[in-house]
Amino acid sequence: MRELMYLFPLALGLFVFSSCSKCKDCSCTQTISQTGVGDFTQSVEFTDVCDEDLDAIEGTTTFTQGVPGFEQSVVQSCECK
Repeated sequence: MRELMYLFPLALGLFVFSSCSKCKDCSCTQTISQTGVGDFTQSVEFTDVCDEDLDAIEGTTTFTQGVPGFEQSVVQSCECK
């Protein structure tokens, strides 16, 4: 029983620590390429990006969309610290 009394504060501390939000500041660069137009690059900074949003934004994402005769490609790279 006495051992349980020592383990409870430790378990509570681990639970509180693991449930804390993980937030970072992110620096992102986005390059947009379109048919017939030169590439356009823009940079943006985000502060305090947390949890699911952080997972979604961090790294490199590429997507392409288009219709006949026109295509657009977007490459976004984000580094979070």
